[in-house]
Amino acid sequence: MAQKIFIKQSKGGAGATTVAAGLGFALACAGERTLIVDGDSACACALNVCGCAELQVFTLADYKNGTCRAKQAMVQHPKYKNLYIMPTLGCGDGCAAESAVRETEGLFDYVLCDNVASKACDRAVLVTEPYSPCIKAAYHAAGILKDSSRLAGVIVNKVNGGLILDGSIPYPEDIAATLNTTLLGVLPEDLDLTIGIWRQYSMKYFKIAAQSLRGKSVKIPYLENAYSGAGGYFRRKLREKI
Repeated sequence: MAQKIFIKQSKGGAGATTVAAGLGFALACAGERTLIVDGDSACACALNVCGCAELQVFTLADYKNGTCRAKQAMVQHPKYKNLYIMPTLGCGDGCAAESAVRETEGLFDYVLCDNVASKACDRAVLVTEPYSPCIKAAYHAAGILKDSSRLAGVIVNKVNGGLILDGSIPYPEDIAATLNTTLLGVLPEDLDLTIGIWRQYSMKYFKIAAQSLRGKSVKIPYLENAYSGAGGYFRRKLREKI
């Protein structure tokens, strides 16, 4: 039976799609058959982030119209054979997405629903940035998810260790404590991800978060360590110029 996980971002731009994609890559590499349900019905963002743009034959719009089955509205990643993406392109009907997710039962180990099909999911992961407006929005979102008893924890995205040492942003552990939930992962600030480049440095942290999601005992990394000492001082000064 698949673990169906709702990936919820605290506010727009927090990076839920990137997190879903990174977790999908990591789970697929670990041998888990994984489906990402792309909640972007306008632009198919997950398809683009995963490097599968324009590879779809059918989408959930076709599934809703009865043109295809849910299984046919999937794109298998050309490189990560255990990874599939189901685009909702052209279909803003959440009920259709929930029905399609249920129809995939038995095909996958993990189903990651990117801001869609929440009612079809067993648990939820909250994605937030470490900045005050996003944390405030995350507090509200966490309360809603806790009411449904589905919140598994939080992943703090776009963390810059230099800003932690400067006192500009809180420690991820403190963010999780504020939200009164488990810290599942910490992901570094990576400007390359916005242009679709997946560096091994960042993938390392996605793999740690994926292990945590699988229930494995992991040590959450301290991103601020890279910004300590003389070399770290220059990294922090360089970050100020960006």
